[in-house]
Amino acid sequence: MDEEILRAVNRFQYMTAAQVGWLLYPNQHDKNRYVQRRLRRLAEAGYLLRLRELPTPRLGSAPLVFTLADKGRRFVAGRGEALPSPYFRPSEERAKARDNPFIEHTLAAIDVLVAAECLCREYAVAMPRLLNERQLKRSSIRVQPAGRPDAPRVAVIPDAWFQLAPVGSEPVSIALELDRGTEGQKHWRRKVAALTAWAEGPYREAFETDNLTVAVAAPTQVRRDHLSAWTAEELVTIGKPELADIFLFTDASPVAADPFELFFGLCWYPAGQAHPVSLLDAQPETAQARPTVRATPKATPAKQQRTPRPGPPTAWARPPEKPAIPATFARSATAPAPKPKTPVAPDELDEPDELDWALMDDEQEVKPK
Repeated sequence: MDEEILRAVNRFQYMTAAQVGWLLYPNQHDKNRYVQRRLRRLAEAGYLLRLRELPTPRLGSAPLVFTLADKGRRFVAGRGEALPSPYFRPSEERAKARDNPFIEHTLAAIDVLVAAECLCREYAVAMPRLLNERQLKRSSIRVQPAGRPDAPRVAVIPDAWFQLAPVGSEPVSIALELDRGTEGQKHWRRKVAALTAWAEGPYREAFETDNLTVAVAAPTQVRRDHLSAWTAEELVTIGKPELADIFLFTDASPVAADPFELFFGLCWYPAGQAHPVSLLDAQPETAQARPTVRATPKATPAKQQRTPRPGPPTAWARPPEKPAIPATFARSATAPAPKPKTPVAPDELDEPDELDWALMDDEQEVKPK
């Protein structure tokens, strides 16, 4: 289990005890005390670097954040795991942890990735590729925002990029954007224009895939609706209304929602539309019963040890008056996507509002006797 912990921290870059417990000890009900002890021992043995506590939440105590130390990096590399970056400086990691907007935004994105990993562990879904923020920052690509010839070129990078592939289906490529409710309409619309140029241009070559979903997680329903409306308006302004369906918005919490409901449930809204869809396509026999939208399967899907249902996902059905998605951005690719090249460049992090941590440790770290 220590090795599993180190592999998970390497995969997601930063983790709290609550996130490790959620992923690896889903049946523990001791307020993460057991996980805290394991993480403390790995830190004392030099495998993990224990960073500072986050700001104290309204309920519970502030969690510690962990990342791999040099000894842990050598261990996972010796087990054949790829490191997110060959560059590592403990002092820089501690400095990042003192930057509250950065670390809080990063951990919120990791909540979504942990939910996706839990989905893969519990159901017949695979995550063939995952690029966290550090991996995405290793290369820099700047684009000219679509429809803005006078605007300066900007760097575009999602908060994470990963693929999910239900059994019998081609991988769905997802670029994750975590919204903190701090960007105004003007700033967000500039981001949409840049994302559009990135998606239609360097994205295909950098990731060597032609399907994309920009999944935007918002803190509230009101904020979700604002972002959706602004995105639809900007796409019309820049002459790309047909791309509205690749931008999906949700206010569902990745911590509170069941992973299956988060990814297969009807809780995602295409830009400018009021009817929810699912992030992943439903199974064929269920989708046929609800042809107007991509529906959540009525029955729980087969777990990995059971015989999965075969067949590719159904296409995304939409009202006939809406423009169809271009073939280059069909949500289900016609062939499995090869491994990506290292893409994109870092985007600016937004200044946060006060964050109500759902994954805060309820107790202080257990001290050794």
